[in-house]
Amino acid sequence: MKVTWYGTATIGIDDGNTKLLFDPFVRMNLRMRKTTTQVDGFTGFDAIFVTHGHFDHIYSIPEIMRLDEKVPVYCTETPKKTLVGRGAPADRIHVIRPMDEITAGAFTVRVWKFRHVVFDPWYILSVMPKCVVEFPVLFWQAYINKKMPDKGEIVAYEILCRDKRIFLTGSFRDTPEIDYPHDMDLLVLANGGCTYVPERTADFIAKYKPKAILVDHFDNAFPPATREMDLTRLKNTVARNHPDIRFIIPEAGKTLDLLD
Repeated sequence: MKVTWYGTATIGIDDGNTKLLFDPFVRMNLRMRKTTTQVDGFTGFDAIFVTHGHFDHIYSIPEIMRLDEKVPVYCTETPKKTLVGRGAPADRIHVIRPMDEITAGAFTVRVWKFRHVVFDPWYILSVMPKCVVEFPVLFWQAYINKKMPDKGEIVAYEILCRDKRIFLTGSFRDTPEIDYPHDMDLLVLANGGCTYVPERTADFIAKYKPKAILVDHFDNAFPPATREMDLTRLKNTVARNHPDIRFIIPEAGKTLDLLD
């Protein structure tokens, strides 16, 4: 099974017959132009899944659907309203809820209730100087994000294919009272907007002990509101506490044979 990180929270999963795409977004950092997949690179997938309605998870979807006239999209009610309001065809957008299951080829995709990360003060302070300098861009980002709310509708996906199990998050903040899937072959761990990811993920990793962790959402995808996240402390924490867990920092656009 092949897994590709395309930047931000965009993940493609391909079992050789069926291709799934999660949270497609074309990165807005011009310095990343050579390593950023453009919209036409997100066509040809069998289904698109959305974890929540923020612009860095759904902004590119209406254009993808115009180029690919067959691909269905699965999301909760709020991002559907946003997408339809931006011209996406409503008949190809399917509303999902926690514990729904979607079948696509050999894949079964199960929906889990999750929560959005809380931006911590240190992260906000670290991007503030750039935000002051580039205030017009920040103003546009704040405006467009307000137009694309999540309304608390955050989900994660359990992706099962044959004997493999992936758990994919688009933003990391679990709900402690929920018992999430055990025996994860791969945890896709979103790392954006928070400097305390090692602490905030420690209990989850200790409880569910995935065989491998692939980190995403750590790139400077839309400055000035974002910055490249330093993954050293998270990597070292996982290595120290769980030396048997493989820790993967992917390269944008590079396909990995992770689960074969």
